Amino acid sequence: MSQIFQLILRVSSFWFLVNFIHILLTKLLGEKYNFYLSRNGIFVKFVQLQWHTKRFNSTLSQGFVWRYSSKIALWFTCGAYFGIIAMFSSILILMYTFIYSFVKESEDSSKILTPVVPGVNLPNSQIIPYLLTLLISGIFHEYGHALAAAREGVSMYGSGLFMFLIYPAAFVDLNTEALKRCDAFQRLRIFCAGVWHNCIMMVGAYVIWTSLPFTLFFLGYTREHAVTVTSVDPGSALFNQIYSGTKIYSVNDCPVIDKVSWGQCLWGSYDKTLLKGNCLDESIISELKSNTDCCKEGVTSPKSICFNSTAGTQCVYARRTLDQLNCTSDRDCSVGHCYRPHSKEGFLLQLVHSSSDDTALFIGDPSHLYYTIHLSDYSSKWFWSQLPNCIEMFMIYIVSLSGALAIFNAVPAFYLDGQHMLDAFLEFIIGQSGRRVSAGLISNLSFVIQLFSTVLIAVNVLNAFVSVCVMYK
Repeated sequence: MSQIFQLILRVSSFWFLVNFIHILLTKLLGEKYNFYLSRNGIFVKFVQLQWHTKRFNSTLSQGFVWRYSSKIALWFTCGAYFGIIAMFSSILILMYTFIYSFVKESEDSSKILTPVVPGVNLPNSQIIPYLLTLLISGIFHEYGHALAAAREGVSMYGSGLFMFLIYPAAFVDLNTEALKRCDAFQRLRIFCAGVWHNCIMMVGAYVIWTSLPFTLFFLGYTREHAVTVTSVDPGSALFNQIYSGTKIYSVNDCPVIDKVSWGQCLWGSYDKTLLKGNCLDESIISELKSNTDCCKEGVTSPKSICFNSTAGTQCVYARRTLDQLNCTSDRDCSVGHCYRPHSKEGFLLQLVHSSSDDTALFIGDPSHLYYTIHLSDYSSKWFWSQLPNCIEMFMIYIVSLSGALAIFNAVPAFYLDGQHMLDAFLEFIIGQSGRRVSAGLISNLSFVIQLFSTVLIAVNVLNAFVSVCVMYK
């Protein structure tokens, strides 16, 4: 069963259950249930849950806003100019992405715009942090709109959260009549505020992320020329050989100094160790030969591995073969033959680490280790070992998601912030020029740009989703 189909089945089952319970409670409790939902601002729709409240309206009191009116105005004036740049830049980015996806026929063609689908191209262990970060970015985005609107005298009817399919989001409900009474640049401040706040959030998270080594040093975390194991999945082949707190120094003589080099050493092993073996002569084989014939199909041994050579196959103790000369063929051996691991994968990896037994042997696909052994660049004797990873992951998600929300919402397409940003911008520019231009011409120009942008973003998203479906079918 494909990952895409599993996701569709799970999401469909969830919404079927939600709607079934909603209908059942409506039938059983009637007006009491409907009154409870209405009183608490809860709305249940086909694939959407929504919560609306007025509880936060007072947080943007006029007293606070007018006390810092000039500073807030300057803040969102900067945001308006940034929003204008982001609006036109987003069109160029989408055009480049669309053209690049067809010109560059490779796996990298959709990496500029890649939809993240939980459970498909996002590991299950990261779904909750990802969705939480998405929600926080959305709330900060909407707070920008609300604060800018309060500065311009536009009241807020309410705010809330909603969940569409599996993605959470936030919204603010502004007084549209008061919004219409604002001049063009005031509306530009309000409409660009969300994009501006996402940009600031992205920059702030990036600064925290890049300064982590300095910050964590004062919390007692240290970095060595090694990586520290934070956890090992129970299904890992090295579950009983490597433990939390273990430091890994190298993989097959490839030094591991951080998580990046760990990945490089593992992925590099596909090229470097496929033909790598050890020179073994008859005397060494007789000394290292195992009592178990692990070369027979279905026979396994925890300490022995089946090796293959031009002289045949031998089941020997794998760890002790590492002391022998490395080779890629019999020509590299002055005596004996070149024996290589005999398995479907053909990879024998030696991990040098800090446990009592200073090496761990693994035969199989290196990607198995990459996904089942979780590491950190930092270690501490006093604090939680996974804290640096959690902070780093959270900051990376904020950078990527806030940046994506800023670019996406800046696109002057229908139903996005960019639609309103474009209308306010055109009105402002024409008003500044002093020329008389009919409202119909402005409206037609805006419609053409919005239609083009909507089609552009639609084909890009569709192309990206198709790429994900093909990759994870």
